[in-house]
Amino acid sequence: MKIVVVGASGELGNQVADILAERGHEVVRANRGTGVDAYTGDGLAQALSGADTVVDCLSLETLSAKKAVDFFRTTAHNIGRAATAAAVGQVVVVSIVNADDPSVNAKFGYYQGKAAQEAAYRDVVDPASLTILASVQWFELAEQMMGRMAFGPVAVVPKMWCRPAAAGDVAKVVADTATAAPVLANGGGVRKIEVAGPAEMSLVEVAKAVAGRRGSPRWVLGAPVGGPAIRGGGLVPANPDVVTPTTLEQWLARRVDASAGSAS
Repeated sequence: MKIVVVGASGELGNQVADILAERGHEVVRANRGTGVDAYTGDGLAQALSGADTVVDCLSLETLSAKKAVDFFRTTAHNIGRAATAAAVGQVVVVSIVNADDPSVNAKFGYYQGKAAQEAAYRDVVDPASLTILASVQWFELAEQMMGRMAFGPVAVVPKMWCRPAAAGDVAKVVADTATAAPVLANGGGVRKIEVAGPAEMSLVEVAKAVAGRRGSPRWVLGAPVGGPAIRGGGLVPANPDVVTPTTLEQWLARRVDASAGSAS
């Protein structure tokens, strides 16, 4: 199959592209570095020509609702229309569990952007060709947050009660979905697949585990960001379709311990 991965330079997209290539598929890594700009639409038509599937793994570093909504709505419209024009058989968009729930996204701009992304794809892509893969937060998110919000020996991480998964596990589910025949959901609507990790926990707990394993930062503090739904379980899927296998301890051994070993 010819599969186009948009956002292939990101944490998830890179792993999805690698998995698909290892399985023998023709993979087009569509990002600005390869001449494809999903926001302006430049290069999309050429990249999607003859493709069987396009996978949207785009992300954006922002907490601004205005920026997130504009980016995700615009890129979704551009990718969806280009995929329709190129007669691409399936469009898979990676979203976030419950990001389209107003009680969850009301005070979290990034999630409002993901909700706009889902809505935009529904507007421009045939439901029979569209799959929304809603993932929980990744263990890697805690690691990234500590890097972005570090102040000397102190790091700040949002208080999120979630059911986190390893990004590598989610990437495998995305790759499986991209190579399977698209199907309509029961009732004829857009199919939505929810992916969850093996256990519920706080994102702060994940960050503290990473910090403890690495020996830094010395202190990890939780910040009340995003409203009560994000802190109280609104990010946890009620009945996930896929439960990933990698536990936090296993992920720590692979990611943190392995990187420490290579550094020494």
